[in-house]
Amino acid sequence: MTRLKYIKHHHIDFEKWDNTILLSEIPFVFAQSFYLNATCPHWDALVIGDYESVFPITYKSKFGYRYLPQPSFTSQLGAYGKINLEVEKLFYEYIIQHFSLIDLEFNAFNQLKTNHFLPKNTFTISYSKGYSFNQNTKRNIAKAKDAGLHIVAVNERDILKLSQTYLNSFLRNDLHLTSLTVNLMDDLLLNALKTKSLYTFQVLDSKNTIKALAHFISNGKHALYLKGTQLDKNSGSMHLLLSQAIEFFSDKSDLFDFGGGSNSQGLASFYAGLGGEKLEYGFLRVNKLPRLINFLKKKR
Repeated sequence: MTRLKYIKHHHIDFEKWDNTILLSEIPFVFAQSFYLNATCPHWDALVIGDYESVFPITYKSKFGYRYLPQPSFTSQLGAYGKINLEVEKLFYEYIIQHFSLIDLEFNAFNQLKTNHFLPKNTFTISYSKGYSFNQNTKRNIAKAKDAGLHIVAVNERDILKLSQTYLNSFLRNDLHLTSLTVNLMDDLLLNALKTKSLYTFQVLDSKNTIKALAHFISNGKHALYLKGTQLDKNSGSMHLLLSQAIEFFSDKSDLFDFGGGSNSQGLASFYAGLGGEKLEYGFLRVNKLPRLINFLKKKR
């Protein structure tokens, strides 16, 4: 009989955990320990066998109730490793029984479906299938080059300062994220730097004025466009930056991931124009909170 173990954060064998993630069908960086340690510092683990199958538990608690939220800057979690419907059901039944509120994304290779799952999608490029840019993307790339814009890789020692100067203000002012959430981005960048998995590129004009900045994280199989910002929205700078990042990772990763959040038509068109294809996955939403707690939650 398959047995499931709940392992508290300080007892997790991170080396075994990461080996399991990296040997999964698609080893998304979101589920690696360095990533979760930044975006959900006290996460726990559900484990089957000797880390043969794993499931990150990103719990928090409020009003005495434990709940499972999707961590900031994180997409597809769920079951990893050796998985099948039986294994997925074990993980699913555990979290349903032990958590009153669940807002959690499962990865695209989890097959379990229930009425509690809602569809979400991202756009990805599978390099083995090839990719191409549409005419609008090519025009924007040409416009950026004609204006003298060019791409430069950011030196590791400058990444955090540049990110805090340009990206963090975008996260606060445009995305309206709290300072606590923005700080998680800094922690994630530092963790990614330690694991040599962070790549940051900037777009400069002929006077070396910055026009766009973007972070990417890659584990050699999954290359993630983490976050970016453009300072001149009509220059084509982000088309130029992403197109060259896609080409940069073409011999360094199997999959380029535009990072979710593509349910808006504008972003979907932008990513599709860069060669992205839609990848669907499930979002589990369960609410078993008492009526009064739900009322207080909505009031906040």
